[in-house]
Amino acid sequence: MMRRFIQVLLAILATSVTAAAQCAMCKSAVETTDNAGFVTALRDGIYLMLVTPYAIAAAIALAVYFRWRKRRKAMISPRLN
Repeated sequence: MMRRFIQVLLAILATSVTAAAQCAMCKSAVETTDNAGFVTALRDGIYLMLVTPYAIAAAIALAVYFRWRKRRKAMISPRLN
C-alpha cells in the first residue's frame, strides 16, 4: 500500500513540471502586454478551464455513490426486520 502511494506521488511530482506550460498564443499575449489585470484574468480563465471538468466528474461520482448507498441501505433494511 505504501509503495503504491509513493509511486503515485512520484508520478504527480514528475508531471507537475509540465503543468505550468502555456500554449503559444497565451504566452505571446502575456509577453506583449503590460496590463497586469489582463494577465491575471487570463490566468484565472486557464484555472477555470482546468477545474471545471474535474468538478463535473466529482459531482457525477458523488451522485452515483449516494444513489448506490441509498439502494444498498434499502436492500439491507428489509432483511433486518
